[in-house]
Amino acid sequence: MKLRHQEYHVEITGNGPPLLLLHGFTGSSATWELLKSRVQSDYTVYRIDLLGHGRTAAAPYQRMRLTEQVKDLRTLLATRDEDWSVLGYSMGGRIALLLAATSKQVKQTIAVSTTPGIRSAHERRLRRQTDRRLANRLLTDGLTDFIDYWESLPLFASQRHLPAEVKESIRRGRLAQSPEGLAASLIAQGTGNMAPVWHLLDRSSIDWIVGTEDSKFKKIAVEAALPEKIHLIEGASHAPHIDQPEKFVTIVEKLLLIN
Repeated sequence: MKLRHQEYHVEITGNGPPLLLLHGFTGSSATWELLKSRVQSDYTVYRIDLLGHGRTAAAPYQRMRLTEQVKDLRTLLATRDEDWSVLGYSMGGRIALLLAATSKQVKQTIAVSTTPGIRSAHERRLRRQTDRRLANRLLTDGLTDFIDYWESLPLFASQRHLPAEVKESIRRGRLAQSPEGLAASLIAQGTGNMAPVWHLLDRSSIDWIVGTEDSKFKKIAVEAALPEKIHLIEGASHAPHIDQPEKFVTIVEKLLLIN
């Protein structure tokens, strides 16, 4: 699918009102296979590979910026007259929040393990520097080295206890990514390049899902959300849809039914 002259890989299945699913960094549309299979009888599910991920190629730096990514997705929303539900995880969650802040077509947002942005300009600058160093490491030392590093982060420690076949599947998906695409995403779409949108969000229309073991993003959710809009998943860390897939999908099904 072409959005504002940029080619995207988009998978569309199901029937009903539109639901857009946005994956995280190193992810792809395949992230949402279980969720798609469970909700496509009631929703038209749009699974997209974001810029530089999966089967969507990277673009020049200025075209990769979050503001441009969000404009592309608003173009996708405009292909239908209805209001949309949008679910995003981590990087995709930040994009979902930016969409919620800028598009009247978004009626419901489900934000998973994410943030409305870094408030401090100084901390955003430091984050940009860190992400650029990571991008340089990725391009210099290669994708396997980077994925080894990425999987060793404390955020993903809980995934070490997953069944071997699940871990292997996740790793295959990460190693199938384009190093150039991931590096471009780090530089152009990292949290340091996101204008904070805390003050622009309608908290009544946003549900937050976070793992109980993800202390950083649990704290963010408590600050950003209405108490009744926070949905905690026991036994999960930063990737609750991977750590506890059945619990995650059940919560999402209930949220979509409610709205």
